[in-house]
Amino acid sequence: MFIAVRKYRVRRGSTAEWAQRVGDSFVPLMRELAGFRGYYLLDGGPNEVIAISMFDSADEALVSNAKAADWVRNNVLDFTRGLPEVMVGNVLIAEVKPESSSEAPSLDV
Repeated sequence: MFIAVRKYRVRRGSTAEWAQRVGDSFVPLMRELAGFRGYYLLDGGPNEVIAISMFDSADEALVSNAKAADWVRNNVLDFTRGLPEVMVGNVLIAEVKPESSSEAPSLDV
C-alpha cells in the first residue's frame, strides 16, 4: 500500500469551506481512481489542511497527486497560499483495530 500526503497552507478562515468542497467533489473523484483504498482530510492547525490518500501502488498514488493538483487549481485555488508539500511513500507498518459489534461504526473513508 502507498500513501500520498499533501499539506496545504490555506487562507485564514477557509478550512471549513475547503473541507466542504473536498467532500462534495474531490472525494468522489478519488473513489473512481484505480487502486483507491481511502482518504482523510485533517485540520493541520492554524491555516493548514493535510490530505492523506491511500492506494495499492506508487503509480496510483502519483496519479492521485496529479488529480489533486488539477482539482485544487479548479476548485479551491483562491483559498491556497503557495504550493503544497507533497510526499508519497510505501507503507512499512499499518495497524487498524478490528471493529467489534459493541463499538460505534467506523468513519466512511
